[in-house]
Amino acid sequence: MAATPAPSRVAESKIIAPFADMSIDEYLALVERNPDSHFEFNAAGDVVTMTPMPEHGNSQILTGTHLTLWLWTRALPGYHAGSEITFDLGDWRCQPDVCVHRARGKSIPTEAPLLAVEIRSDSNTWRELRAKAARYLEHGTQMVWLIDTDERRLELHRAAEPVLTLGGDDVIEGGATLPGFTLRVQDLFAA
Repeated sequence: MAATPAPSRVAESKIIAPFADMSIDEYLALVERNPDSHFEFNAAGDVVTMTPMPEHGNSQILTGTHLTLWLWTRALPGYHAGSEITFDLGDWRCQPDVCVHRARGKSIPTEAPLLAVEIRSDSNTWRELRAKAARYLEHGTQMVWLIDTDERRLELHRAAEPVLTLGGDDVIEGGATLPGFTLRVQDLFAA
């Protein structure tokens, strides 16, 4: 008897609307009409459904908390940490799981976040996440973290620099983007 193949960890993400077919106002109305659903933007800017897992949420909270605590030191005046903020960057819309961005009140930001963090879900492939990282960098984001909760590691992307893969006791250093920021990768994950 042949062994049954293991199910894929990557769930299908369903495209709800291509980028060109939905304005930012229509997207906000979609989210408001469907409070029990979770939507995000893929690398092309299309609106897709997403199924976050508990590990995703835990890492999202921990990442946002570490960044917020660091920002409270007044390290970057005028910047805030945020979660799932929608950005309208003209030819691309994005909604990072966590970000550091310039405070702009209640309006939808049109300036790319300084830092964008994407946490891998079952509906994400590495190819998709890396394409998103490239789009963030193309639009002016200075640093992108791609977090893998299964492997408990992250990829750190910066424009014109090699990608760094960090895990365990490795330390994330903010460099010129987040001056003075340091954090062990393992601190992004629940114990």
